Amino acid sequence: MATRAGDARARATTTTRVRQGVRFGARRAATGRRRAVNEAPLETATRRRDDGASARRVYDGTVLFHVYDTLEAPIPIFGTFLEGALHVVEVARFHPNFVSAHFHYALGNGEERIDAREPNACFNCALFDDVAPEDMFAAFSDFVDAVEMGHLNQTEHALACREIAAYAPSDADGASAFARTRAKRREMIEAAEGSDAVVPVFGFDESNVVIFVGVKANAGGVDANDWATTFGITSAQAIVGAGAFQDASLFEVVKSSKANEVDHRFTHVARVSLGPVGQDEALVSAAEDVIRRACAAIDPSALIAPYACVYNIGKKGTPPGALPAMREIAKKKKENDEMSTQSTRTTADV
Repeated sequence: MATRAGDARARATTTTRVRQGVRFGARRAATGRRRAVNEAPLETATRRRDDGASARRVYDGTVLFHVYDTLEAPIPIFGTFLEGALHVVEVARFHPNFVSAHFHYALGNGEERIDAREPNACFNCALFDDVAPEDMFAAFSDFVDAVEMGHLNQTEHALACREIAAYAPSDADGASAFARTRAKRREMIEAAEGSDAVVPVFGFDESNVVIFVGVKANAGGVDANDWATTFGITSAQAIVGAGAFQDASLFEVVKSSKANEVDHRFTHVARVSLGPVGQDEALVSAAEDVIRRACAAIDPSALIAPYACVYNIGKKGTPPGALPAMREIAKKKKENDEMSTQSTRTTADV
């Protein structure tokens, strides 16, 4: 749980010039280094987005994936892995382009696996509007400092990525989840201009199973036009069923928070949303396995694992460091309510 000292560290890590709650238009004009909203993104080795329609199907900002290969305690600054990791998220909120963070636990028993310091027992995904991956870290260097401080004694990778392809068979436009929420957020911000209306944080339900895929591919090893088949995503969709399956996105890793890092942990990341199928372990395992076998042809050491999003964190609101304690309180309340309900039923049956 976050302490007052932890909150002070978060404030100390950020600069006083940052203003929270800056409106979309003001934020976009704040620096000449940020891409205009409708400006075509840089051409990549894996895909060329050469028309406006295809560009609207993918998120046009930066998606940061933070993966943790080791979960040692970042002593002496923080006592546990989660304290350090959530401190980094707290500092990220002060980034002028930050929109939201979505912290994922390993499916099923994430808390226990994190406590056991199991590698890759969690990951974080954060969205930053109107900033290219090449510029995301330079736009707010305090975030880089926070990563170093919050992850002492660990092997971790904060990777600024560009979404380059989407597989969304249930969406009429084929747009990714991030692109759809981006468009909806724009609409709400424009509608709220000049009023006191608050734009909500768009998040993901914990019941949804997310398969994280991280691969290191050779040059030209990923074809963004046929990636859903190559990565085994269409096969996973067939396993869970079209009614449950939601969508998937492919991201190109552009830059790491470590300035001297050239050879990144992954070249590409995929986020696969299987839908609310977490209660069926055999089904999830089968979908995971078919993706793993397909990706082995790209990278035999690929990271493939199922997760659930447990925290959706916006620009304001509850300090991220307090979320684990709040989650534990909610869990115990649910258990007590269920026990009370069961006791009432038993008494009625007597």
